[in-house]
Amino acid sequence: MNWARITVTTSQDASEAVANYLFELNALGVELKDESAATARLIAYYPLDDRVGARMQKLRDFLSQLPTWGIQSQPAKVDLKRVESEEWAEAWKSAFPPQRIGKRLLIAPTWDDITPNETDVLIRLDPGMAFGTGYHPTTRLSLALLEQTVKPNQHVADIGTGAGILAIAAVKLGAKRVDAIELDAAAIPIAAANFRTNGVTPQVSLSQGDGLKRVQGTYHLIVGNILTKAILPMIPDCAQHLHPEGTVIFSGILETERKQVQEVLEANRFRVVHVASEAEDEITWVAITAKLASP
Repeated sequence: MNWARITVTTSQDASEAVANYLFELNALGVELKDESAATARLIAYYPLDDRVGARMQKLRDFLSQLPTWGIQSQPAKVDLKRVESEEWAEAWKSAFPPQRIGKRLLIAPTWDDITPNETDVLIRLDPGMAFGTGYHPTTRLSLALLEQTVKPNQHVADIGTGAGILAIAAVKLGAKRVDAIELDAAAIPIAAANFRTNGVTPQVSLSQGDGLKRVQGTYHLIVGNILTKAILPMIPDCAQHLHPEGTVIFSGILETERKQVQEVLEANRFRVVHVASEAEDEITWVAITAKLASP
C-alpha cells in the first residue's frame, strides 16, 4: 500500500492547532519537529487515495484562517510526498518506543507488551496530538517535575490538558483529584479516551475552558504545559487559586522567554524554586517550578 506524507511548516504558535486539525482529517500519525524557536514542522500520514487533494486544500484553507483567530501561521507551507512502503504502519509504530521519564514514570503505547517493574508508574498513551504524548521535550520536562512535586491526596489543576498525560500521571502519582481543563474542543474526546484507558476517569474532572477563568477554589498544584503567551496572563489567576503552600509548574517556555516568565512570576508574589531544561533540534525548552513567596 502507498501512503501520502503531508508536511506542514508553520509557526510554533500554530503547531498545536495544526496537529489537531491533521487528526480531524483522519491522519494515521503525526510527528512534530521543531525547526527553530519560531517554526515547527508537522508530518502526517494518510492513505494515498483520491481524498489527498481535498485534504491538501482544506489544510491550506485552515492555515489561511488562523490569523483571523489571532494565530499567525507563517510560513504556512504544505508539501506532499508519496511514500511506498507496505510496512509503513509498523515502521511508524517503531518510532514511538516506551520511554522512561524521571525515576518511576513509564510511558508506553497501548500496542506495546512491555512489562513494568513493581515500582513503575505505567501510563498507556498512543501517539496522537503532537503536544502531550510524552515525545516532546515540554511534556517530558513537565512529567519529571510533576513526579518530584505531587503528593498523596492533593487537588491538582492541569491547564491545557491536551492528551491528558499530566492529569493521568498526577492521579497515578497519588493526587486525589485533578481538574483537567482544555480550551480546544477537539482535544476533549482524546483526553477522555486516554483517561478511560488508564483507569483514572473517576479521579479526573474534564472540562472545556480558558485556563482558570471559571474555576473556584484552590489547588495544591497547578501545572500547565502550554506556550508562554498563554502562561503569562494566567499567572495572576494562579496566585488566587493556589493553596498558600502550593506549587505551580509551567512548561512550553523557550529559553529566550525564561527571564520574562520569571519576572511575571515574581511580580505576582511567586518565587522560582527550580528550573529544568531540555534541548532538542538546537532549541532549548524550559520548565519552571515556583511557589508563593511568604507574606
